[in-house]
Amino acid sequence: MKTIVPNYYENFNCIADKCHHNCCIGWEIDIDEDTLEKYKSAKGKFSRKLKRGIETNDESACFKLDGKGRCVFLNENNLCEIILNYGENSLCQICADHPRFRNFFSDRTEIGLGLCCEEAARIILSQKEHFSLVTIFDDEENEQLSFEEENVIKLRNEMFEILQSSEKSLQEKVDTLLRINGNELLTIPQNEWTDFLLTLERLDDYWTVILNDLKDFDISNTIIPRKFDYVFVNLLLYFIYRHINEVNTQETIQFVIWSYSVILNICKAHICKYGNIEINDIIEHSRMYSSEIEYSDENVEKIIEYLQKNKS
Repeated sequence: MKTIVPNYYENFNCIADKCHHNCCIGWEIDIDEDTLEKYKSAKGKFSRKLKRGIETNDESACFKLDGKGRCVFLNENNLCEIILNYGENSLCQICADHPRFRNFFSDRTEIGLGLCCEEAARIILSQKEHFSLVTIFDDEENEQLSFEEENVIKLRNEMFEILQSSEKSLQEKVDTLLRINGNELLTIPQNEWTDFLLTLERLDDYWTVILNDLKDFDISNTIIPRKFDYVFVNLLLYFIYRHINEVNTQETIQFVIWSYSVILNICKAHICKYGNIEINDIIEHSRMYSSEIEYSDENVEKIIEYLQKNKS
């Protein structure tokens, strides 16, 4: 079994108190059973506070949140008190893994960084090196991919190659990705799909502002400077690596291209509103889309259903 990661993966380190969108705020953080047992048997002065800060029921346990939605172990300096008292190895699985995700194949586990983390988003989208996958572990057991898995990986590699070709424009690359998979770019009126997004569960009030901006501005003639094409290529590479890992690829590819298009249009609305755009603006809009959409299975499922309905 192999462990495979993008070539930028090991550049990531949590920026902790420097983070503007702390993952310890606004999220209910579940505690895995092994870590819970470790916390229950913890000793020392901090152990009492640790045990008081855990909420349990018959099926699960999680860290309590304060009145502002902050994990009770996030101190006034936005640092984790569990790490400060017991070290990073004391974290539960979710805290230790975030913002990493994993996809599983017969012969490999693929790990990536999630776009909802601002530091991960900066690393992913600002890359100017050629995207590639790196094997960081191999037990040489030589497990075999299924026929379906081989086809998915072959298709995905072809998409990586198309995106990183210097011969085509960004739009030509997107059109090619759709064409090789028998898809077409959906032409849903902007106000309709914006209204649809407003029906989904939302976490951040500013996401509502962004979506309403899309309704208020005519972006049809707005052009994003070509110097940022590489950022949107990186965005597509990320979506493909993260989401195209199952047999039913057509629906997923439609979701990938639509997600890219939504972020592209949000960036165009940003130009209409502020007169220009910088790479940090693109990174932030991408991060927020990921946080609001990618990290809600329900929202992703509703979008795929919506796209399929509009495709027929």
